[in-house]
Amino acid sequence: MGIEEKTTINRRAFLTGAAATGALAAASAMFGCAPAAQPSEADAAGTGAAPSIGTVDGYSSVIDWLGSKPEISDDEIVETVDTEVLVLGGGNAGIQCALAAAEGGAKVDVVEKTSEENRKVKGEDIGHCNSKFLIDQGYGPFDVGEIVEEFCIRCGGRVRPEIVRKYVANLGEAVDHMMDLVQWPDDRIKLAVTTIDPDISPCDPSQVICQVPGIALEGFTDWPMKRGGYRSWPGTAMFMGTIRHDVDKENGNGVGAFSRLDEVQQFSILRGQELGATWHFEESATVLVQDENGKVTGAITKGPDGYVKYNASKAVVLATGDYCQNADMLWGLQDELVEWAMRAGKTKEDLVGMSPNMGEGIKMACWAGGYMEASPRATNQNGSGANGPWGVCPMLWINSKGDRFMNEASVQQNFPEILRQPKGLIAAITDSNWAESVKNGAPDHGSPNFGRPEYFTELQEDMAKVELENPEGTECRTMCIAERTHKIVYGSKTLEGLLGILGYEGEALKNALATIDHYNELCHAGVDSDFGKDSECMIPIKNGPFYASTAENQRWLGVGLGTMGGLETDDAMNVVDRDGNPIEGLYAIGRCLGGTFGFSNPNPWAGKNIGSAVTLGRVCGKLLTGQEIS
Repeated sequence: MGIEEKTTINRRAFLTGAAATGALAAASAMFGCAPAAQPSEADAAGTGAAPSIGTVDGYSSVIDWLGSKPEISDDEIVETVDTEVLVLGGGNAGIQCALAAAEGGAKVDVVEKTSEENRKVKGEDIGHCNSKFLIDQGYGPFDVGEIVEEFCIRCGGRVRPEIVRKYVANLGEAVDHMMDLVQWPDDRIKLAVTTIDPDISPCDPSQVICQVPGIALEGFTDWPMKRGGYRSWPGTAMFMGTIRHDVDKENGNGVGAFSRLDEVQQFSILRGQELGATWHFEESATVLVQDENGKVTGAITKGPDGYVKYNASKAVVLATGDYCQNADMLWGLQDELVEWAMRAGKTKEDLVGMSPNMGEGIKMACWAGGYMEASPRATNQNGSGANGPWGVCPMLWINSKGDRFMNEASVQQNFPEILRQPKGLIAAITDSNWAESVKNGAPDHGSPNFGRPEYFTELQEDMAKVELENPEGTECRTMCIAERTHKIVYGSKTLEGLLGILGYEGEALKNALATIDHYNELCHAGVDSDFGKDSECMIPIKNGPFYASTAENQRWLGVGLGTMGGLETDDAMNVVDRDGNPIEGLYAIGRCLGGTFGFSNPNPWAGKNIGSAVTLGRVCGKLLTGQEIS
């Protein structure tokens, strides 16, 4: 991904990346997203003069990521379906939108491209607040306006505050409603995980766990917690099954517990079907249908037997996900990541991430006159630095030159800060008091998982087994949210020995030792006069043995788990045209929806991605059927 965990000792060869340049001009004022004139081959490669217009109207990119709108004639249609609300996509957002619309009395049809047997929602954590689930555990209620303000701050103002408000204000109801539908256990739910591990028991309420820093903050009530200038709240519901204490490297290096979120979501599907919602599997959304005034009146999909036309009298809702696997869209829309990748000599295929989605819904909206939110477009790639097995926590970080370079408690900033460091090693340095730094991490994305106290116990066991002076390091089980990959920890009786194992030598070694000395002085003074790290996190590095975990900064990143930037909409999630006017009948939710993530994936709690999909999907279904929302 560009910032990688290191498991070998070959850290002295720091390569240099080639710079790439290219100027891009503003697009002309044409309607919709129709492709504009093609630039020359030299211009497209970034080596010639700047083109006068972008390849796709309204965007600076010189790659045609959009293509031409499909033209499907009436004689190619094998079936016509009349409905009121058509939901394209059956993931976390689509499920909840369809359910809410059906509860509001609408005739609902859902189109899902996978088969019924293979349909499965992604993820395991729902970040939220003010649910009965949380309040019953003593967390909340919290002030909605304060949380909305924090999201807007973390996003640098590049969001629609009212959509963020709808997300925060309706989170509790959405999660409680989803949970209330679950019957523990229920024979109607086929456990998808049984094909992987038949010994896993049916999901039960005890396996839905709140991720809070309980070990660190026993009795703590002064929420929000503030670390690195950002505020965080306890609010992550983890839908995790039986804990796997051993890591299975043959299965993707192992997981801590299989996600049970899909089992929970199946109850919402069933309830929607009981209310009349019809699901259509193995059909791919292809193109929207519009009348002479531009109103979206339906969509055409492609199924096993040919094209199906859906007439939707109320709305078409785009819930088809991101464009994580579409290399052309990534290269055409992810300006910041593309520029870093070009300088590192990478190609567009190097950017693709983990999600399987191809951006169909976003392209359909653009053909209908909609637009993506303007660059920079967020991805679910914050970077993580040298987080080791303990998760993102405020230990001392140094670069390949031995310099400290940031406030390590500012999780929000580690992605851009690390990319700006010299290519090569990033090291987290700590000592025998390592656990105090772990306990002072905020409950952000990638934080230590104190919702599963077993993870902390296992980490303590593994850290006690770290072999000192071993240049290969020792594998330790991680304690981050659900992931249980092994991370390498290096240990030594002395700081000089530790830094030598990591590959520091000469001037870099001398500088690293001076950096640690200066850091310790700041810790003893109780004030980080360099970068302003919270005094609670200023823990000196003085008592051996000394430990480190590392990452390699390659000065570029892929998109990670997925893209987060979506379509421009109004406050009701109605897709808008280039002038900000709603395109009647067209709505976006989930990762098709813009205005919610800003630069990257800001998290006052872990699980915002799925939390916003579930909540705003439900809010959209309610709005389309005249139901009340907060």
